[in-house]
Amino acid sequence: MRWREDRSKTWSILGGGLPVFLILGLILGWMTGVAWCNNSLCLGCHQDESLKKQDARGRSIPLFVPETVFKNSAHGKLSCSDCHTRIKDDKHAEGGQKAADKKVSCATCHEKADKEYQQGLHSKLIMKGMERAANCYDCHGKHNILPSKNNKSSYDCHGKHNILPSKNNKSTTHVSNIDKTCNRCHADAVFVKDHALGAALPKDEFKQSVHGKTGEIACTNCHGSHSLKSLIDPKSTIFRSNIPQTCGSCHPDITKQFVGSVHGVLAARGRSDSPTCTTCHGFHGIKAKVDPNSPVNERRIALTTCPQCHAAERISKEYKITTTTPVTTYYDSFHGLSYRGGDTFSANCASCHGVHDIQPSSDPKSMIHKDNLQKTCGNCHPGASENFAKGKIHVVASIKGEEFGEKVVGWVRIIYILLIVAVIGGLTFFNFMDWLRKTIDRAH
Repeated sequence: MRWREDRSKTWSILGGGLPVFLILGLILGWMTGVAWCNNSLCLGCHQDESLKKQDARGRSIPLFVPETVFKNSAHGKLSCSDCHTRIKDDKHAEGGQKAADKKVSCATCHEKADKEYQQGLHSKLIMKGMERAANCYDCHGKHNILPSKNNKSSYDCHGKHNILPSKNNKSTTHVSNIDKTCNRCHADAVFVKDHALGAALPKDEFKQSVHGKTGEIACTNCHGSHSLKSLIDPKSTIFRSNIPQTCGSCHPDITKQFVGSVHGVLAARGRSDSPTCTTCHGFHGIKAKVDPNSPVNERRIALTTCPQCHAAERISKEYKITTTTPVTTYYDSFHGLSYRGGDTFSANCASCHGVHDIQPSSDPKSMIHKDNLQKTCGNCHPGASENFAKGKIHVVASIKGEEFGEKVVGWVRIIYILLIVAVIGGLTFFNFMDWLRKTIDRAH
């Protein structure tokens, strides 16, 4: 009986004390959870500015997280464990658990952006083993991410612990900071060379361009953001045949003209030697037309821009351009001679052929179609008659010319040269003989 009574008392004590232990356990667990949720345990170590670790390559990685910076970031209301899901306690600090070294997955919250990123060039380069290809945090940062509309650059692209929305002008993805963010890699000559990315971008080239000066255009407007692709990818916004549509997002009227032009039609067909917007205007350093260094400045159109294609004999022959030397014949004309002499009011290529809406001469819409020549000439020569417009500009002064008039001009040129040689040569010979006779007479 006593044994039963003792056992009954024991169970009574345990039964009465068990809820207390459970409650104490729950309280301790809750307190620990609260500590981890309010980041106090994490920041207890990570507010130490000297806290660092070494990566696999032996580089020193700072682990300091400024509390105020993180709280003011776009993720300031999140707990550390919301992103660092593998770290549940401080055991990772004791021996460096592998789980703590694994990258944070932004896809947990940003599924759509991550899906786009996985299709982009940066993600594919990472899959191939390229170490410095951009991750999310390389552009957006880590703990300092800010909204894109608040003017100061953060870590890599968005920052680390102070991630701010891109509406914040302190955000690394704010329109005023994107070029600096991209330049961290793309203006690095060593990085560009190691990864065969062409030529490194001069850091201020874009800022000094007509687009950069607006303060409203950034790298992402043309290249895209999460899903940006290589320029040789047909889906890329900067693939040759896609460039007009990319520029057309801001210049729709001009793009409409270009797409219907002889250049635009060839570009759409994928002809690699057909010009697109960037062929004439340039890439990152596009300048205003009035800038003397702009390829479309009045002084450069007929000297460098159009000749880069139309002075090429292969292109002239392949596309059956009327004359195989369109640039040379222009230079030999009155307009060309005046233009090369520095007169910017003289007609250049664009004055007669147009700019974005250039058409072949056989097209009734062309400025140089026979029915439109009088109007075209009249732009510079008011009152120009029909006969006035019949004069040929690209004249080949050669006896091998295709037209009778060209052969006549060719023969006239030959005769004129012969006459010059005969007259000047004759006068020179006459004077020499006269000098020789007088010298001999003096000697006797």
